[in-house]
Amino acid sequence: MGKPSPGRAVPCVVLAAGLLLAAIALARETAIVWPALSEFKVVVGRAANADDVNRQAAIFVLGDLKHPVGQPIDIALPQYAYHVDQQTGQRTPCIVVQAEEAGGQKIVGALLLPERGAFAGLLREFELLGTTAPDQSPGKAP
Repeated sequence: MGKPSPGRAVPCVVLAAGLLLAAIALARETAIVWPALSEFKVVVGRAANADDVNRQAAIFVLGDLKHPVGQPIDIALPQYAYHVDQQTGQRTPCIVVQAEEAGGQKIVGALLLPERGAFAGLLREFELLGTTAPDQSPGKAP
């Protein structure tokens, strides 16, 4: 094989970098498929317990498993939301399925989309969107 021409290698790198940036931009702009809220179990009007977690109607139990200490927060459940990373500002779509308060902390349980992985965070980390499915992508403000 001959020695590669320096002038030919640079355009390939620039092209590859351009394609990568385009793919990232497209991924950020891809519309979210928001699931129907009827697909999600929730606990309303009381603190979640171990049985609720076991039947996937709650993400966490505040207190010990036999003696929950949480008090429900008065918000619509389930509901659409974004979890907003406090350091990066990254917005991750999710479904809020639990909201409780204990010891002055307001904790939210959510299922991150699209994988539906369980996540708990402070209420202030969530942008609550209500019970009507939004049509925004994660990179755009509602």
